[in-house]
Amino acid sequence: MAEATGQVTQFPSQSVSDAEKASEAYGMEVARGIQNEWFRKNSGTGRFLQNQREFHRLRLYARGEQSVQKYKDEFSVNGDLSYLNLDWKPVPIIPKFVDIVVNGMQDRLFTIKAFAQDPTSVKERTNFVEMILEDMNTQDLITEIDEKLGVDVRNIKQEDLPSNAEELELHMQIGYKQSIEIAQEQAIDNVFKRNNYPELKKRIDYDQTVLGIAATKHTFNNTDGIKLEYVDPANLIYSYTEDPNFEDVYYFGEVKQIKSNELKKQFPELTDEEFDQIVKQSSNYNNYDYTNNDSNDTVDTNTLTVLYFNWKSWEQSVYKIK
Repeated sequence: MAEATGQVTQFPSQSVSDAEKASEAYGMEVARGIQNEWFRKNSGTGRFLQNQREFHRLRLYARGEQSVQKYKDEFSVNGDLSYLNLDWKPVPIIPKFVDIVVNGMQDRLFTIKAFAQDPTSVKERTNFVEMILEDMNTQDLITEIDEKLGVDVRNIKQEDLPSNAEELELHMQIGYKQSIEIAQEQAIDNVFKRNNYPELKKRIDYDQTVLGIAATKHTFNNTDGIKLEYVDPANLIYSYTEDPNFEDVYYFGEVKQIKSNELKKQFPELTDEEFDQIVKQSSNYNNYDYTNNDSNDTVDTNTLTVLYFNWKSWEQSVYKIK
């Protein structure tokens, strides 16, 4: 851990060089700082377990399966319920309203629209506009040439030619589409379809309704390509934030249990010795209460507890005068 003014700080210093920030040792210090903040049990239950238990309680209420012990405490006399003949099963009222809210959030009210801004595309768009303006400004001359010489010198068809600047602007917004823009829109839409985005969005909307927080992430590997993945808020870690959209956090991540073959797929550069060491070290964490299970009677050595995290920092800015 980094030291400052004689006291041990929770996270490493942000003022070190870029080379040190890019090192594996610096990343390990960040990971230890996160572990110290979320998983320490010096003052009872850690922050991570508290979040898991609170979200589990909220989900029980959303399903109408909450504990009835507090209701029994209200009706009991000195803990005695023998004189009451009541059905203690909760009436599932909340699930109906949860479904109404979630279904109302399911409509996808937008479509993917790509707009190319690279110099080549901008030049091509500008040339197209200039060709239309040429036809608009020389419409009488073009018509006369066509009638007398029988030569069509129009850049676009007569029926597609805008009559004024407003129609030209509307035509460029609606009717004009470059091939690279169409390809980009189809690629993005294909990623959504391949990852079954409607089902993913339903889980996100459910978490947003029940827990008040929802999260997803995107990853990439050579086997599966781009993947959109659901993140359970109970497994989410993040720095202190005052923003409802979490835009001011300087680190965030996820604690996830994965199989060893999935780890090899995500990090194919690991050698067999490094991979074997990671499997042995990570499987030991399954003995702790860091997972969703309250107890782990049997330990699967092929199941790893992995912390994925992103740490926000800065690099030196270099300006070039041209």
